[in-house]
Amino acid sequence: MIVLAERTIDPSDWFFQFHFHQDPVMPGSLGVEAIIELMQTYALNKDLGAGFHSPKFGQIQSEVKWKYRGQINPLNKQMSLDVHITAIKDEDGKRIIIGDANLSKDGLRIYEVKDIAICIEEA
Repeated sequence: MIVLAERTIDPSDWFFQFHFHQDPVMPGSLGVEAIIELMQTYALNKDLGAGFHSPKFGQIQSEVKWKYRGQINPLNKQMSLDVHITAIKDEDGKRIIIGDANLSKDGLRIYEVKDIAICIEEA
């Protein structure tokens, strides 16, 4: 399963002015957060919390491999994400969703994230 998302870059986005002094770029952690949020959206749309009395997203330890090859700056126009869901498994009372993701700016891939994982667990 492949999940896609896009976002138009706005030069007035809050994070550009708050990055390092005179370095107006989107922090890399926000790109990884966008990937996690896309995976959570997928889990909600597929009702992967079914079977839990009171499901919530939790933290899961995974060995994430992240290749970083560029930055998003105010001159960029579009950010796009794709997440390839590689596994959904139940383990230790948690539903674990694992994927490989790419983040691109204006059609150029700048992040490659392998084996990123989220989980759903009982609240």
